[in-house]
Amino acid sequence: MTFQHLLEQALYSSAIIHQPHALKAYLSTKFLCEYLDCSEKLLVQVSRLIEQDVLKISCNYTDTVQQVNFSSVRRHRILERGIYPASYQAMSHWHDEKGFKDIFQHYVSRASRHSEYLSHNVTILLALNEIYKLLSPDSIPIFLNRLTEFVTSTFIGEEHQSEPMLSTPNREGDILNACLEQPGFFGHNLITLAWVIRCKDRLSNIQYESMLCNLNIQAVSPLEDSDDELDSNIWNLCWMSDRYEDFRAQIESLVFENSVNLHQITLADALCFLQNQYPEQTARLARVADYQTRMCAK
Repeated sequence: MTFQHLLEQALYSSAIIHQPHALKAYLSTKFLCEYLDCSEKLLVQVSRLIEQDVLKISCNYTDTVQQVNFSSVRRHRILERGIYPASYQAMSHWHDEKGFKDIFQHYVSRASRHSEYLSHNVTILLALNEIYKLLSPDSIPIFLNRLTEFVTSTFIGEEHQSEPMLSTPNREGDILNACLEQPGFFGHNLITLAWVIRCKDRLSNIQYESMLCNLNIQAVSPLEDSDDELDSNIWNLCWMSDRYEDFRAQIESLVFENSVNLHQITLADALCFLQNQYPEQTARLARVADYQTRMCAK
């Protein structure tokens, strides 16, 4: 197993439940390798998790659909309404005409205006923007298929919302504290914070502040799904240590002890990133890793 093989697997993997996570997990794998120094073992584990979480695809759908040069207005309507298979051609034509940067800027503006539970509209989009830079020209068409499936399942109905009015800047450390108090389902609040901070230079100031504001609201508000609340019995069993060696051992347990969910990888990456940014929070971050490891084994 190599990084190239894992990328190919992720590119040809589509979602079963709502949004595709394989490409974000691939990128998290690359980041995790810098922390864990165990690339072969990690690649095999991520490949196993992708295989059990996704629907395998064997072709580039754009090649199977009649080519039509839609107008800009028609193109956006097709994607907004998720009209298939026309959406594949609409996205391909948009990319040929305007380039990926134009597509990303359109959707990142929308992502910053709209707070979505679990924030996949933010994290997957930011990850796809990073993935695009790694692709060979031959891989771009199949990538656009996955991008099309993501945006048509995610950005629906909020296109004409106005920009938010933000009164004061959001402090990353305060938001981290809120996210540690309420990590959300499989630590999604922490995953979101890591991706927003990591990709800060890809965002305008107002987009960055808006994403942090939306995340903070989610972290301090009651969860939409009560099943995502922390299990207090398991949480109280989790230990805290501020030693980096203990933190790393707990991350390895999260990644390798079970094979349950791709979020084992994306959460482990986020926790490592945040520990590097905020070493004073090592113990609390380790506790989250311990908790999710226990939940996977439950």
